[in-house]
Amino acid sequence: MTISVLMSTYIKEQPNYLDEAMRSIWTEQKKKPDQIVLVEDGPLTTALYGILSKWQNVIGDKLTIIENKQNKGLALSLNDGIEACKGDLIARMDTDDIALPDRLKLQEEYMNAHPDVEILGGSLREFNDQGTLNKTRQYPQTIKEIRKSIHKASPLAHPTVMFRRSFFDKGFRYSNKFFICEDVTLWFEAVSSGVVINNIPEIVLNFRRNDSVMKRRGRQKAWSEFKAYSHGIFLLDGVFTLKYIYPLMRLAFRLMPTKIIKAVYNSKLRNAVTQKKNDSIQKMQ
Repeated sequence: MTISVLMSTYIKEQPNYLDEAMRSIWTEQKKKPDQIVLVEDGPLTTALYGILSKWQNVIGDKLTIIENKQNKGLALSLNDGIEACKGDLIARMDTDDIALPDRLKLQEEYMNAHPDVEILGGSLREFNDQGTLNKTRQYPQTIKEIRKSIHKASPLAHPTVMFRRSFFDKGFRYSNKFFICEDVTLWFEAVSSGVVINNIPEIVLNFRRNDSVMKRRGRQKAWSEFKAYSHGIFLLDGVFTLKYIYPLMRLAFRLMPTKIIKAVYNSKLRNAVTQKKNDSIQKMQ
């Protein structure tokens, strides 16, 4: 099967991050994609244009660049990119993360072996701007496990996801109804429509986590996330369910000062909880 990689960048992206991301998803991949679609979400800096020009020379006509004259936001930019993707499989990739060399190979092999799966994610490892690798995050592997836990947290890491083109041919698209929650909204819509979603246990991506990630989790994001999860729970379980307590708890936590959120995130207790969760997922394999 042919593979398209779908990316979007904007003016605030760091040029060196974009360069590293492009190298990881093209030069270092054991299974190279047949196409990379990159959406320019509004005007970019001279340095970013320079990086894109460099990779256009390296990749040639396999790099499709879509220019948006104005910033539309990630959801609508990705939808523009979907229209340009020609591959049987469409792999999401952010412009500040690093794909591991086996990523596309592992995911394509899994999709070939599981024709019923339409969306496939994987595990990731977080790293900081100093390049230090931190926590590993794993996700529920089967649609049954995903259906049981989606109300608590996102069942997929968006930048690790690979879609079948046929999924989007059914009319699914990213929604900008809930600010910066286009991924969770899509997962709820897919699950409620009977789409089969899986995750592979292998780490396929190094995910960049820095202070800017924490800063993006402001009040607008917190309320939007609360609405997205509440809407998703309604789609799956209706009005009369105790599952609404989870987005309420998430909202309360998100509205705490950034320093407290950061302290909790980096705490030994959270690390222990994450490790326990990963261990329980591994036992299900």
